[in-house]
Amino acid sequence: MTARIGAVVHGVDLRAPLSDTARSEIQAALARHLVLFFRDQDLSDEQHLAFAATFGTVNHSAYAPAGATGAAACIEWIEDGPDSPPKADLWHTDVAFLEQPPDYAVLNLRVSPPVGGDTLWADLYGAYEALSPTMQAAIEHLELDLRPGTPVELSSGERRWFEYVRDRSRPQSRHPIVRVHPVTGRKALFLAGQFIEGITGMLPEESDMLLKLLRATVTDPNLQCRWHWREHDLVIWDERCTNHRATSAHFPARRVVRRCTVGASTVVGPAT
Repeated sequence: MTARIGAVVHGVDLRAPLSDTARSEIQAALARHLVLFFRDQDLSDEQHLAFAATFGTVNHSAYAPAGATGAAACIEWIEDGPDSPPKADLWHTDVAFLEQPPDYAVLNLRVSPPVGGDTLWADLYGAYEALSPTMQAAIEHLELDLRPGTPVELSSGERRWFEYVRDRSRPQSRHPIVRVHPVTGRKALFLAGQFIEGITGMLPEESDMLLKLLRATVTDPNLQCRWHWREHDLVIWDERCTNHRATSAHFPARRVVRRCTVGASTVVGPAT
């Protein structure tokens, strides 16, 4: 899709098990392009999870209802509509507040809006590389304080995120601001969107100023790709080196997606 990020994969039906060759080629393509798109993939819940398992262990959702098992424990349904305004129209990495955030996400569009609703992805390798060597060195040892911050009911099914955030008895997670990808060895900015409470040890005004500068790197269109959805499109992306943003241009039309995440790993910085 661009020289830096995103590719469309043709000629594969994800409803069926992948051959060893197809599996290897798709895994290699994802490492090269960071985000892969597949058209016309009308998958069941089980087929969705089976494809996701190509890339590792499918995670239990952080937002699954208490006591959920099987597919219901792993799949997240995200619905926008007149009574549920879009909530992901900002650059972010999914559930980055976890001690071991996911490695990949797999999303299948189930209901497409008639217009709008595109999603963008940004290359966080490129965001890091856009900084001067001096700035790269300055932030190499810094860490982020992270906390939950998404307006979805959590596993109890009773408490909203704003109540959860106010619960200071829950430990925060802390991750390096520069992340070393465990497979490629490349450095990426770990920009976690609404989950960032601040930079560890900095005064709020200092943290806000530096985060504003770093977040501005992903606004460069040369680091982005943009996908215009059709019903049953499927996308997989590497959470460790990308940000994404689901635009709200379809609202109040309805859009429904099914998502799961795959793999979980400790965020390792260059100073670790």
